[in-house]
Amino acid sequence: MRLFVSVPVPDELKTKVAALGKEIAQDGVMLVRPENMHLTLKFLGEIDEKKIEDIEKKLSSVRFRAFDCALRSVGVFPNENYVKVVWAGCESGNALESLAKDVIRSLSGYGDDKRFTAHLTIARVKRKIDLRSFLQKHKADEFGSFPVKEFHLMQSVLKPSGPEYSVLSSFEAGE
Repeated sequence: MRLFVSVPVPDELKTKVAALGKEIAQDGVMLVRPENMHLTLKFLGEIDEKKIEDIEKKLSSVRFRAFDCALRSVGVFPNENYVKVVWAGCESGNALESLAKDVIRSLSGYGDDKRFTAHLTIARVKRKIDLRSFLQKHKADEFGSFPVKEFHLMQSVLKPSGPEYSVLSSFEAGE
């Protein structure tokens, strides 16, 4: 099973962010559908189904308090000269980063341990494009804030029409 851990984002904010895709839609740019937008805390990759119970147990040990997260500005990975991902930024006073760090630590040995960078993916880019004017235009955009009260263990099923995600388990904030 292909798994990842993520924070859900409210539909109205996903719709606002996804609207930016119209400005960059072109051959070689794969827009993320709003229903597939989320904040990935850790990508696990292919995991044997027998290990899900252990993963859930480890994730249930992660303790965090609810916090607010704001979506604002746009950027790209890895850089403006070689764009592979277009994203909206996330600000939470480091609370999201702290949660990701705890999730990554709890799941040591599962998946990759890449450094966490808070972002909401808008598009993936398959060929060279120039987005400097787009980035300049939207660098001060504010999409809105939302409370982070839970995170999910998600399953991703890759299909020709794009990935389909489903929630396997939810983990709620404590007091």
